[in-house]
Amino acid sequence: MSKPPKSDDLHIKNSIPTNDDADLQAMLQELEMEKTSTNPQGDSQPSSQSPTSEASEIEILKLQAQLTEKEEIAKKAQIDYINLKADFDFLVRQTKIKEETLEQDTLIKVVKKLLPFVEDLRKSLLHLTDEQKTGPLGKGVQMVYDKFLVALAELQIFPIDTVGGEPDTQLHEPISMQPTAEKKLKGKVVQIFEQGFYFQKGEEKVVLLPSKVVIGT
Repeated sequence: MSKPPKSDDLHIKNSIPTNDDADLQAMLQELEMEKTSTNPQGDSQPSSQSPTSEASEIEILKLQAQLTEKEEIAKKAQIDYINLKADFDFLVRQTKIKEETLEQDTLIKVVKKLLPFVEDLRKSLLHLTDEQKTGPLGKGVQMVYDKFLVALAELQIFPIDTVGGEPDTQLHEPISMQPTAEKKLKGKVVQIFEQGFYFQKGEEKVVLLPSKVVIGT
């Protein structure tokens, strides 16, 4: 009959580590080494991540947020610049148009005040006899009149002269009718009572003063 084991024998047996205990102890040592490497001071943390790792992740998130914010600001600034440039270009064009319109309106306003003098010279020439036209006075009036027409032409202003043509409501203002022996002149402009003028710039044509005309019947 075998003897029951003594208490000392049990103590010695339990103190000998088994393979499972060795593996567990090795795992504990490995975990301890990782903890020490991430937390050299040995401070215990309730979270599974180390404070350094958490701080790094938070810092990365902050930097990503700042980068995203700066990218949005840059995009908005670029859009604002494009819109501002478009508005500026539009303002420049509008200002240029207004300046050209103002210059044109001023020119027309001034020329309209001079046209009566030009008309007086024209009528003076019509009332001169052939002898007077070849004299010093007639030549002088003709020279002044011609210079006026040249100066007006340089300003893109031209006389409306359509004797023998169809009357145009935009260019002519009929003031009377006159019988004519020529059939081809019936219903046509046979005489200019008062010379009209128009301003032309490119395709734009503005009548400054319509010609007062006599229509043949």
